[in-house]
Amino acid sequence: MITAERFVAHKGYFPQGWLLARRGGVTATQVAKAATKAGFEQAVTDYIDDAQIPDNPYMAFGRDFEPVIARTVHTKFGILPNEWLISAEDNSHHLATPDGLSPDHTMIAEIKTTGKDWADGVIPIQYRRQVQWQLYVTGAERCLFAWMKRIDVGGVFAPAWFEPESLWMERDEGMIEVLCDTAEQLWERVSHG
Repeated sequence: MITAERFVAHKGYFPQGWLLARRGGVTATQVAKAATKAGFEQAVTDYIDDAQIPDNPYMAFGRDFEPVIARTVHTKFGILPNEWLISAEDNSHHLATPDGLSPDHTMIAEIKTTGKDWADGVIPIQYRRQVQWQLYVTGAERCLFAWMKRIDVGGVFAPAWFEPESLWMERDEGMIEVLCDTAEQLWERVSHG
């Protein structure tokens, strides 16, 4: 179980505090990007610049449909929606906000909206890295990766299916070890200039 002090900040109640708390460590998005040489430099730049991505129709579709996907994940699998930034048990600078967390904290969920179908089980590597980081930070055993494909219907995005697709992802200790090393290098770089 994740102890109370590891729940660092809540996105819904204190969005500015959640954003500020994320600056106190390395998140799943950052470590996934930093896992390649070019990505590492971009992650450093992104951290230093703290640039906000301009809103767009793809982001709007995600905002609209991620709660719908989360309800399906809760109904079918018992994994509750999560907006808490959580720190790792052994390192308070290792942070993650999984999209879902089971009541016993043994399972998490990651939710995506996409223009592609991953029914073949080949999830893009950056998302696999995000999931492994979240599994490490939370101590969970596995992750339900759920996604909804979007389609363009007359210039407006709409869901391609009635319900999201999903698959289970198990822990990969080898990938987690590499990501922990990457996170330490990234944190050293951004926290000490």
